[in-house]
Amino acid sequence: MAVWDQRCRGSLERICEQVLARPEESFSAACGSGLRQAGSRIFGAPQMSVEKRLAGHVEQTAQRCQAHAEVIVAQDTTDVNYTTHKGATGLGPINGHPDSRGVLRQTALALTAEGVPLGLLSQESWARDPARFGTAAKRRTRQVAEKESQQWLTGWQRVAAALPVGPGVVLGQDREAEVFAFLAAPRPAHLALVVRVCQPRRVEVEAGAEGGPGNVLAAARQAPVVGQLLVQVPRKPGQPEREAVLELAASAVRVKAPQRRTADVPAGTLPLWVVRATELAPPAGGKPIEWMLLTTLAIDSFAAASRCVHDYALRWRVERFHYTLKQGCMVERLQFEEAHTLKNALALYSIVAWRLLWLTYTARQQPEAPATEVLPPLELQVLEQTSQAPVTTAREAIRALAQLGGFPTNPSAKEPGVKVLWRGLRRLEAMVEGWLLALQALPFMRQD
Repeated sequence: MAVWDQRCRGSLERICEQVLARPEESFSAACGSGLRQAGSRIFGAPQMSVEKRLAGHVEQTAQRCQAHAEVIVAQDTTDVNYTTHKGATGLGPINGHPDSRGVLRQTALALTAEGVPLGLLSQESWARDPARFGTAAKRRTRQVAEKESQQWLTGWQRVAAALPVGPGVVLGQDREAEVFAFLAAPRPAHLALVVRVCQPRRVEVEAGAEGGPGNVLAAARQAPVVGQLLVQVPRKPGQPEREAVLELAASAVRVKAPQRRTADVPAGTLPLWVVRATELAPPAGGKPIEWMLLTTLAIDSFAAASRCVHDYALRWRVERFHYTLKQGCMVERLQFEEAHTLKNALALYSIVAWRLLWLTYTARQQPEAPATEVLPPLELQVLEQTSQAPVTTAREAIRALAQLGGFPTNPSAKEPGVKVLWRGLRRLEAMVEGWLLALQALPFMRQD
């Protein structure tokens, strides 16, 4: 943790522990009066920033990434809503309503190729200027550095700085990142992009070709089919988890620069590949999957197209991270008086949210890993006493933890999610505290 005083470091470490143990409680309830006041002073200090707050975590994440040949980095933006916090200052509009207030956060979450979250490599926080509300029509005249699209460039620059060498890195982004300046920006050779198409950008047609595609969407639909891929579609509200067969098609394209562009947007054409993934037999009444992706990767085979789609699909992990941050850690209930303090507090909660997500996916993707890789020895000892069974693997540890949170005990139950793990962590923390108090009381009990 990049802080200016060892006492501050100790306070932040204790705050992290308390918030992780009680993610569903308010900041004040989780930390108590003393730590709450210490946290407010640290988060509100002028020299504290989100980048400094996350520096130690980013360094550790980069170290974890070095153990892998390839790392997927899911990058996405979310808003954190503080509209009801009338007294907070420095906030800005977060949606189309002029009275909405909050901050926006863009996160770059590193993942293994199997989807296990390794940690954060970048996080940007900002508040929109209320005076600019309703001026979106003028955005074409502003330099890239003056737009929110600059955050995409800043994000991958920080990823590249954190991982200058080592694994191959694929950045996966949704439609908001489909910005020509972002796609065209110079990048290190080991860093590639996969971005979902947002608009029908013009593409260059080969000389003499007739009836060729005039834009990238048409190019995707006319691209030659390279094969079919079976994927697992995660559950959504009102929609159970299911399998889907996707038809994959791919083609090389040269995307033209926007006709109306500012001086800082490069001219010419950009060589990319377009990949189309279309669901062949969607469920009755359901909307079929159709992804149009632009990538800097060379898609010259079915295997390469499959990998591109797989890497893009992992982008959903960062949405689960945002869900955990909001619905689990309840960050929209934080009661701080101004935006600077809120941003720094959110950075701390982001580390907590990552750890909760990491616990969930480690047990799913690496079930036979040693239990000591997910929980410390004392907590495992308490879990074994509670469950009256040995806890030796990551899967056994997470299921025992989830059962403390109300997860069913039958072996056929599906893997637990983050909500039940939050409840289990809270109970486990209370049980560990009771265990330690009982051990301290033993000498006195023996004297009696």
